[in-house]
Amino acid sequence: MDRKTTFLILVLGVLLCACGGKKNKTDEIEGIEVCQSSVEAFAKQIEQSVLEEKADFLNNSFDKEHIRSLICDNSIVSSSLDADFGKQYFDDCFYTGTEMVRLVEAGGDYKFLKYYFDETDSSHHIIMRSYMDFTVNFYDYVVDSSKGKLVIKDGFIYNTGSRLSDNVRENVLLNALYLTNPEGTPKVLSEVRDLMNQKQSKQALKKLEEHRSELQETNIYWQLLIANWHAVLNGKNFTDSVKSLANQNLDERYLLIHLLSYYTNEGMITETEESINKLIEYTGDDPIYLFLFGKANFIAKNFQDASYCYETSSEFLPAIWDLWFGKLECYNALGENKKYINTLESGKSNYNMSTEELNALTKKHFPKMEK
Repeated sequence: MDRKTTFLILVLGVLLCACGGKKNKTDEIEGIEVCQSSVEAFAKQIEQSVLEEKADFLNNSFDKEHIRSLICDNSIVSSSLDADFGKQYFDDCFYTGTEMVRLVEAGGDYKFLKYYFDETDSSHHIIMRSYMDFTVNFYDYVVDSSKGKLVIKDGFIYNTGSRLSDNVRENVLLNALYLTNPEGTPKVLSEVRDLMNQKQSKQALKKLEEHRSELQETNIYWQLLIANWHAVLNGKNFTDSVKSLANQNLDERYLLIHLLSYYTNEGMITETEESINKLIEYTGDDPIYLFLFGKANFIAKNFQDASYCYETSSEFLPAIWDLWFGKLECYNALGENKKYINTLESGKSNYNMSTEELNALTKKHFPKMEK
């Protein structure tokens, strides 16, 4: 089993700001006001730091002390954090800045989408979004002040379907068990991963079912279950299985992310749109949704509709590689040579590609568009 579990964890940096409003909270040490204006500016600072490839700004901005206090309710985790190995596993959970910078460098995207105030517990939230390889992930983080700065106290990670603190707790716990009791849960998880690497998802599903009682309290169990369902089940069998997990009290946002990914990559237009509309209720609107809808249309061979979605979304998104390449695919399918050439040429300014590289790309992927 992997010694390190990767969690896409975003971090918030420092911002001092005075704002008015009845929903404000003032830090007792420095008098920092936590309000919509300060939190939104804080989130934009996070976004900019990633786009400027400043990973340390995110990596160093979690309220680790608070998160540590939350996860020490587990005795194994608590004792592990007193040892060097436990401290390392804990710290490994807070390198999201590095991960997000690498994602953007590889042609993905990262963005602050939305602020909201939760009346139930008087908490300030921000929604951040990452994109890579036709997959979106959202992060709903709770922002508060601590020791004179704004920090993330906790949150909900859409792609793991759990709270940030729960992810950190599980990462430390499983790695500690791997060292102290390798014949237990870690062994089962390792065997499941080995089966998956060998493309034996049916056997992996069987093992997951056999050990459900001991694994179902972990987040990784449900992630592995859905991944193997995706490899084994088709169409309605897969989507119905994912939807059935609502009966296990799994968060709707978690299920919607998986369904959106499946519908998009299967070219299921109506279902893709329905999933997007449901997610927008949580995340707010985002041009990345229009791009994904374009991808679904392209797979469904609705090339004109796909072209419209790509062209419109590109007005609001940075030069994402997948969007650029998607437009080339559409213009190739539609036989629109002028648009193809204009888009191809933009590869020079957007990606520093040479004429030779662009010609090689055309020859390999779109030979009918060769000059």
